[in-house]
Amino acid sequence: MTIKTWIVILGGLTAVGLFALIFFLAKNMGVTFGVYAGAMLLFYILAATTVSAATGFSEFMRGMLVGSNASLNGLILFELLSQTGNAGLAQGVAIGFFGLNLLAIVKWISQFEVYQALIGWSNWCLPMSWPIVLLGLLFLLFSLLLAAVTGFQVQYLKLQGLRVDWPTGTIFVKGGLVSNLNIWDTAFNMGNFAFVDMNSGDWHMAHESGHSLNLGAFGFIFHLLGAVDEWVFRQGDAYSERLADSNAGAGNNIPMWA
Repeated sequence: MTIKTWIVILGGLTAVGLFALIFFLAKNMGVTFGVYAGAMLLFYILAATTVSAATGFSEFMRGMLVGSNASLNGLILFELLSQTGNAGLAQGVAIGFFGLNLLAIVKWISQFEVYQALIGWSNWCLPMSWPIVLLGLLFLLFSLLLAAVTGFQVQYLKLQGLRVDWPTGTIFVKGGLVSNLNIWDTAFNMGNFAFVDMNSGDWHMAHESGHSLNLGAFGFIFHLLGAVDEWVFRQGDAYSERLADSNAGAGNNIPMWA
């Protein structure tokens, strides 16, 4: 598949303009977020169902997904940091992370390893990534607690290994209750944490790190929609899976990350 970069850029800028207008008219973060949630569902469905077409419409929608997420990250950071009373700080940080997120619409940048490190590690700072990162951290702590209270003697509960994909900031945990609850003996991603089934012969680091990059670019609603798409509808051909696959250079991928 060939990336149509200028169409993606057009989609991204269109979304930024749309959400700037929505926030200006609504003057309410709750309303803006509600529109964002509905828009992400619509944009995901449109991008996923037209990805095989040669028209470039799916690429436009991918840009809309990134632009929408970047807009909400910027708006929420500005709202949060404005509470400090330092308008300059709020504007600077919000614009900086908004810009970092939005750059994912440009193929030559999204495929650059330095950018991938920035967007991957920035999940800790991006409000639209926080719900998944927090869940991932809680899953890790819960698995560690269960392993510890059973004295690391119960095979199904004990952790078998820990690795870090430093280029994307993704921590991999093999074994433990959460990892082993996976319906497939593979791995799954929860932001900057990935959980590898104890029966998996591979750590799946490149693919799961691709999901960390997806989270930074598209946010937590996209992450959850992708999970439903994979589990219920398309399995490995889910839209989010094909994007993550590009980080591994495998499968029928959409070459966003490599």
